[in-house]
Amino acid sequence: MTTQTETPAAPSTTAWHWVMTVQTANGLFNTRSAVLAVPAGSTRDKAFEYVLNQFKQEYGTPITVLFFDLQPNQL
Repeated sequence: MTTQTETPAAPSTTAWHWVMTVQTANGLFNTRSAVLAVPAGSTRDKAFEYVLNQFKQEYGTPITVLFFDLQPNQL
């Protein structure tokens, strides 16, 4: 008799913690952080654009990114 073991499916998303600091056209500085669920196969660039678009929707453009960090949320 043989025993079969199932390999768990790869997660469809991975949690990443991001921090971004921006400066708006009128000189306002804003720093935020959150956890982002990134789909498998996505890129750092797509995550950056997603986060930046949140700031653009709130503050408009032009907007300057002063700092951006994206790290796995798992320790």
